[in-house]
Amino acid sequence: MKTNTISKEMREVNVLRYGATKVYVDNGETLRMQVKIQLDDECKNGVYSWSVTADIYIKKRNGRYYYFKGGCCHEEILKQFPEFKKFVDLHLCDCYGAPMYAVENGYYFLNKEPKEKVINYLRITEEEYNALHCAGDKSYFKFLLYTLSIVARWKEEADTAIKELEALTGCKWVNPYEYDKERKHISITDEEVSDINNKIETGYYTPEAITARKEEARKNAIEKKRNEIISRCASAVRKAETERNVLLYIIDSGLSVDNVIYYDHTNKVVFNWLDYKDKISQGDFVDFLNNVDYSKLPEGITFEIK
Repeated sequence: MKTNTISKEMREVNVLRYGATKVYVDNGETLRMQVKIQLDDECKNGVYSWSVTADIYIKKRNGRYYYFKGGCCHEEILKQFPEFKKFVDLHLCDCYGAPMYAVENGYYFLNKEPKEKVINYLRITEEEYNALHCAGDKSYFKFLLYTLSIVARWKEEADTAIKELEALTGCKWVNPYEYDKERKHISITDEEVSDINNKIETGYYTPEAITARKEEARKNAIEKKRNEIISRCASAVRKAETERNVLLYIIDSGLSVDNVIYYDHTNKVVFNWLDYKDKISQGDFVDFLNNVDYSKLPEGITFEIK
């Protein structure tokens, strides 16, 4: 495992990396796991994040190890290295312990996914889940993450993990980014806090107000869907009526429509479009064109023969 240092004494570093290897037997197979714990910004996202992965190799009869699988493998990692749980819990979190897309994913999961998934993703208690579940919108959800001290606890967990990783590596981590310029996974401005507090004072986030807005949103969604259905069907009717009028005009002009197609998207009629059906002659087509009354047909219509 490569050691990251910026001084001879291995004290201050901008990246923390630690590796651990273990050989074990699982289902009769001998395996070797190489775990990698990292706190870095390899992707240059503007904030340092946690990563816990493993490469697992399987021993063959010739005594050599061959790559078996890799990646997160968190279940396998925790089975062999239960002491790494605090690092696994922080996988993909920023250096302050906030999950990636904490607000966006968290609020979505809160409304769409089972309770256990939300609790595990946000690393919260059932009581905190119940409190968050009452959030009426994403802004209030984020506000609650702060006021319930969840964000503060995330940082405490990350700080504890950093200290342990520093002890494992023998290095002191120094964040090279300025705090106010980092692209943290979650942040809140004074203006946002003020806006939420004002809404709380006016009763915007009372259970009754939230329920009323949800009911209004439900009704609006139903009305929108009804209008979409009406509009779509009306469009289909207009297209069918236009095709009907075009084909009836051709029939009334004395021509067969057995080998005619009308393309509504291009407003074009094509004669003889099928090779295996009877076709009209070029002469009949020209005669038809010379006598077309365009006032009885869709504006801009064109005719073609194959």
